[in-house]
Amino acid sequence: MQQCLIYDNSLRFSRAAYGTLTLIAFLIHNHWLVLAISILMAFGAFSIKLNIPYQSHVLVLKKLLKEKSEPIQKESGELNFVSGMTAVLLFVGFLFLYFGKFVDFAWIFILTVTLLIFLACFVGFCVATLIYIFFKKIFKK
Repeated sequence: MQQCLIYDNSLRFSRAAYGTLTLIAFLIHNHWLVLAISILMAFGAFSIKLNIPYQSHVLVLKKLLKEKSEPIQKESGELNFVSGMTAVLLFVGFLFLYFGKFVDFAWIFILTVTLLIFLACFVGFCVATLIYIFFKKIFKK
């Protein structure tokens, strides 16, 4: 699988930004903000270069702060899968809200996704990465 170099601090910042925006959407019950976040995360599923919070953090680190952090190697497929899966989960929550079906369940679902985003950000344990590894092992056989 293709490897890419990423800055771990920028990836954590990106996850924190998406988690914070999703938490704000939950607190103010704004389903359009949930849609906007899912679209932004879907961009990141195509390429890390389209992940706006990640790229802005890298720009700030390199240009303004002149921090000398070293990038780490990760599979690009893993990053794309995690971003895409999170975007799909948020989009499903948006669809429930938009069509008015299971509204209370949808907000609880969105809050659960938010907590999983924060878990990946602060603890470093990403459930979507585990699912990616599981699928990779199944389809490799």
